[in-house]
Amino acid sequence: MTNGSARVERSLGDLVATLLLIGFSVGAAVVLFFVSLMWAIGNHDNTVAIVLGGYLPLALAVIGAVAGIVALSRKRRALWYPLIALVLSIALWLVAASIAR
Repeated sequence: MTNGSARVERSLGDLVATLLLIGFSVGAAVVLFFVSLMWAIGNHDNTVAIVLGGYLPLALAVIGAVAGIVALSRKRRALWYPLIALVLSIALWLVAASIAR
């Protein structure tokens, strides 16, 4: 195996992992958005919790997806961007869930 073919394999693995994480991150953000909208149906309307739990995960997923695609186009390790966006989205949703209760 030459150095060039090892780089191609690593790039293909990074591409697949990044695209899967982008899809999972966007899907999770949409689910978190609709779950946080259910808080608006309850008796206590808490706008801060809805913004933290619904809109910010969507924004983070889009930012992570764009940053991941840009990093892929520059041949850099790209899977960290959607992974960080996913973790931050879940963390923000948990904070919002604690505020909404």
